[in-house]
Amino acid sequence: MDFDSYAHLAVDLVSSEPDAFDPDDPLADVERFRAWLGDARWWMRDRARTADLAPLAALRSRLRTVFDAAGAGDSTEVVARLNDLLDRHTPRPSVSGHGDADWHLHVASAEGPLADEYAAGAVMGLTMAFLDLGRERLGVCADDRCRGVFLDTSRNRSRRYCSDRCATRANVAALRRRRAATDPGVAT
Repeated sequence: MDFDSYAHLAVDLVSSEPDAFDPDDPLADVERFRAWLGDARWWMRDRARTADLAPLAALRSRLRTVFDAAGAGDSTEVVARLNDLLDRHTPRPSVSGHGDADWHLHVASAEGPLADEYAAGAVMGLTMAFLDLGRERLGVCADDRCRGVFLDTSRNRSRRYCSDRCATRANVAALRRRRAATDPGVAT
């Protein structure tokens, strides 16, 4: 079972929250949500319904509290939030496959609402990431204008931004501030 891909369901959903850089909310309507799922999650895209949007928005808010607690260095709160999420979105494991050599485990059935499947996978994946990697690897983007989160899988545990784009923006802004401090004629 690939818990990493399940954990990224949580990361991607929380990071989809509108912010200063991307004010569009993929949970605003079902067509935006389907576009947001894209080709990477094709098995979910066609099953998405308007009824899935409100539960996914609530899930996004609850998952954010896990990342916020991790960012605050509070492992006890991370565990409390994860346990609450596990109670709400109990994984229902099942064996699936497409042939005799491709059997694998899923944490939720694809027979219920998509929101339930998404929630069970995201919660189980994030829980396993916490257990395998530790609280320090659950991150909130260092750019205050961004609502993105991430799993830090770098070797030196040094990730501070949700994406290369945010890191580049921060580096350019820092460079402009340094230049302005040494040369007042330079625009920031």
